[in-house]
Amino acid sequence: MVQRALGTFVAVCLFASPVFAQGRIPADAINLSQVHVYNSPTDVASWPVTTAITELNVRPNSDPYFRGVSLNFSARATWPDYTPPGWDGGLQYTIWAVWYAAGQWNAAGIIQMWRDRASTGAPPLEFDAGCAVNNFACNWVYDSRWGPGWGHQAFAGEQMGFFVTAGDARGAKSATSVRERSNVVMISLPAGDYGGFTFPARVPLHSSMDIDGDGRSEIAVFRPSNGNWLGLFSTSNFTQGGSVQWGMAGDIPVPGDYDGDGLTDPAVYRPSTGYWLIANTSTRFGTTATYHWGASGDIPVPGDYDGDGKTDPAVYRPSTGYWMILRSSANYQAAYYQWGVSGDIPVPADYDGDGKTDPAVYRPSNGFWLMLKSSQNYGWTYTQWGVPGDIPMAGDYDGDGKSDPAVYRPSTGYWFILKSGSNYQQLTLQWGASGDVPVIGDYDGDRKMDVGVYRPSTGYWLIKTSSTNFNSWMYALWGMSGDTPLFQGR
Repeated sequence: MVQRALGTFVAVCLFASPVFAQGRIPADAINLSQVHVYNSPTDVASWPVTTAITELNVRPNSDPYFRGVSLNFSARATWPDYTPPGWDGGLQYTIWAVWYAAGQWNAAGIIQMWRDRASTGAPPLEFDAGCAVNNFACNWVYDSRWGPGWGHQAFAGEQMGFFVTAGDARGAKSATSVRERSNVVMISLPAGDYGGFTFPARVPLHSSMDIDGDGRSEIAVFRPSNGNWLGLFSTSNFTQGGSVQWGMAGDIPVPGDYDGDGLTDPAVYRPSTGYWLIANTSTRFGTTATYHWGASGDIPVPGDYDGDGKTDPAVYRPSTGYWMILRSSANYQAAYYQWGVSGDIPVPADYDGDGKTDPAVYRPSNGFWLMLKSSQNYGWTYTQWGVPGDIPMAGDYDGDGKSDPAVYRPSTGYWFILKSGSNYQQLTLQWGASGDVPVIGDYDGDRKMDVGVYRPSTGYWLIKTSSTNFNSWMYALWGMSGDTPLFQGR
């Protein structure tokens, strides 16, 4: 029997219809926890990101339709109005700017937006004759309330970030409406204040084990003895579960979003034949996909190598160091890379944040991570992180959209993480005991990896959550001896 500590087991199909249409909201273009906030709620980095900016336009004062900055995002239809003291009408949201000045990144909720306000006015670069500076300095950050960013003269080509929060954030110390915000997008300020920018509403989940589409990883296992996939839904706060049968003894589970619907598909790689067998969630298992790709001794390394939102079947051949990838965007034509030597462990992940999985290996003999970054035309980079006996556990632990090199040390239960969002500063955690299997996933929905262990001897999952700065933990009793835990990257 599968054991649990929470709720009741429900014998239903494990994979449900998505709560969100396609994947999850894109990551912030800059880590807000590393930004200095002025004249606005200083804890904004921790607010839930519930909407994505899909369009940003900048127009000069001469534009006949609107002037300044305008943003489109789904919460414009759902966020409530808030009436500040002394106001006759309501404000719906606030536009924030994120800019670099005085040797640091600064942020503030500056422009108050009522429901039918089309744009901010005050195009950032346009000269204001009354102030003898441009509008950003004169009408956005015009006094000491904005700290060292006061009076910053914006310039064409400058990287500037924008996001929105519900209610009034100008001069506020806390949330004045629902405690929600959008993701942060970054643009190069266009010359003449004339430019348009678009952004995705959702990004693919890749292999994050989100089987109900709520942006959180599930607690799940694969049972090799009978090919069952058994999971606890995060939408039920891990109190209800379900199952589906897919695979047989000897198969290797390779979950991923192979059909691009934002849900993880059950899939197995059969080493005895080199077949990939995939059940499509987009058709409620009405269709399946089969690929013959691999040979005896190959290691399956699925990932979205072409950035089209679909997981690609791929194998790594330890005997030669070859990566062989079937690209879904190219009608499953093959791509090949030679990267690795005997004894290396493949650790594919998106290390450069461009939405594509990068071929990479971890070398246990010396702790080297060797990566082919797709954004650099597959030029290689490396870092040294780990000692013999460590288990590589790459993942995005700081929420910047890039996977971080990380290792779990079974001998001590320590996790050692290099966070790319803070110039690869080290994070060290102690979590685990002898015999535990390390697992990672975004179990709390903050778009950062949580660290956890699965204890085969008891079936316990023990997870420290990143949303609490790893100060709190959750647990579930789910699995039994012989089960394979399913998690980010597996």
